[in-house]
Amino acid sequence: GLEITTSSTELQALTDAVLYLVTYPFECSEQLSAKIISVAALRDVLSAFKAEGLPPPKELIAAVDRDIKRLVGRQNWDGGFGFWRRGEDVWPFVTINAMHALSRAKDKGFKVPDDTITNGMRYLRDIDRHIPWYYSREARRAVQSYALYTLQRLGELDAKKALTVFDEAPLDETQMETVAWLYPVLSAASAKGDQAAANRVDKTRRHLTNRASEEAGTAHWTTSYGDSAYLLLASDRRVDGILLEGLIGDQPESDLIPKVVRGLLAHKTKGRWGSTQESSWVLLAMDRYFHVFEKDTPDFTARAWLGQYFAGEHAFKGRTTERAHIDVPMAVVQEAGKQDLIIGKEGTGRLYYRIGMQYAPKDLRLPPSEHGFTVLRVYEAVDKPDDVRDRKSVV
Repeated sequence: GLEITTSSTELQALTDAVLYLVTYPFECSEQLSAKIISVAALRDVLSAFKAEGLPPPKELIAAVDRDIKRLVGRQNWDGGFGFWRRGEDVWPFVTINAMHALSRAKDKGFKVPDDTITNGMRYLRDIDRHIPWYYSREARRAVQSYALYTLQRLGELDAKKALTVFDEAPLDETQMETVAWLYPVLSAASAKGDQAAANRVDKTRRHLTNRASEEAGTAHWTTSYGDSAYLLLASDRRVDGILLEGLIGDQPESDLIPKVVRGLLAHKTKGRWGSTQESSWVLLAMDRYFHVFEKDTPDFTARAWLGQYFAGEHAFKGRTTERAHIDVPMAVVQEAGKQDLIIGKEGTGRLYYRIGMQYAPKDLRLPPSEHGFTVLRVYEAVDKPDDVRDRKSVV
């Protein structure tokens, strides 16, 4: 029969991903940053949904404060961060990631020492000098872009440098993460009247649409740094999260947004994504999605009709991840014949729905179906014509 599923949120079951980060047993600087980002980012979302399984809010906040102090304690004299302790070799990506995490924490009201921010920003401004010689061009541009992204989050917009990095190589030869990190920087410059930045934003919008791998309900992008991937802790799901956040900020009406969200949620394994980097960036994007598209507390009733047949309804009140299912038996569908399926909403909030059909053909010997493509199979003999014969003619 006909299956109709309705819900009031796209953010189903993010709790496991947060728990994965909060309880992660190893605590290098990157992993501390991921913890800080996840809890700081989803502080409002998890409070709204009253997620089960998470420690009480006071414990989470206290844990973030402790993680911030530990991360701050690892900053070197030059403003950079290594993986495990102060005084060890500084990694550009780890440093930018740490400063990004501290900027997110500061935005959510957590206390971050001013001198830590000042020293870190000095390192980011001079990022070109800190990138080792053996980084590939793609890795170097990605690091530069991430540094500009983080500086912009900290209140320092360097549109000139962003344009230089953007124009260094053709867009088709640029890794999608570089595009993703430059996107909000150039958008911010465009909003301030920078025409050169506005032109690059227009190119970026077209490029994102052209490079997206779309299916019926999902969309994603890919990126590849080859042997340099470990220098950036890179992954495809991370680039989806970064670009999702950029799209929401620049093109909230884009049809790609709900597709990317569904694609990311579908790629969870055991409730989380493949690494601390993936999980933290996806959760950041989900937080942005929540505040833009689901800011109104649900208080509505969803109803469905098949022609003149009333199929069912469900009331959504308050923040909940529940899904409501309406099943219309096949006998009713057949009796109704060709009819419009109407799904309506009355009240405040955002309605999500899925429509599916389960059926079996009456006759298993189905005629060939043609929908724009025709496949022909031809067998030809190599030497003797008799080597290929119609089975029906064989006695």
